[in-house]
Amino acid sequence: MRRILLGAIFAAGAAVAGWMAVLDRQNRLRWDHWDVVKPGVLYRSGQLNGDQLTEAVRRYGIKTVVNFQLPGREMQEERALAKSLNVGFVNLPMPGDGFGREEQFRKVLELVDDDARRPVLVHCARGTCRTGSSVAMYRFERDGWTIDDVAAEARRQTYREGWIPGYIYAMARNKPDSDLHHPITLDERNAPAEAESLPLPEEAADEPR
Repeated sequence: MRRILLGAIFAAGAAVAGWMAVLDRQNRLRWDHWDVVKPGVLYRSGQLNGDQLTEAVRRYGIKTVVNFQLPGREMQEERALAKSLNVGFVNLPMPGDGFGREEQFRKVLELVDDDARRPVLVHCARGTCRTGSSVAMYRFERDGWTIDDVAAEARRQTYREGWIPGYIYAMARNKPDSDLHHPITLDERNAPAEAESLPLPEEAADEPR
């Protein structure tokens, strides 16, 4: 009887552990491609649910959310949530491949440059193509990264195969062709080595506001 009881307890424990592992994985998938582009300035992610967006605002002091998805029910719900959190919301709808218009990408730079609007969170459905394009533009225009720098970060974020950063680079101003393969990093804090992914928000320590 004791063996049967212990076996039942063990089986129940294993089942609970397995279920918790599934929930944990689902949570991580929902936070897919979350990254801190620059602390206190720019963050990126895929689509967050309401609780996760609320937590991101609390932990990172997000002041503006930029959503690159086409208008729909989910976007309207996010807009309403952002308003309830006293957070700005901007919709810059782009096709899923990330090939938005130049003025859309420059709007992101405008928001990031505004002390009253940052930190800014940019996101699309998965946080890869559209979000990756906007972050690439930021890296080129504000951090002075090269195509190789940006391509390495894009690979880390599992950007779609065959993406050509030159599409975004061609939009960047005052960047002669000779700079394409020569680093012009303006500050050592902006170097690619300093841009490694941070832990998932639920695992990261709170940052000072």
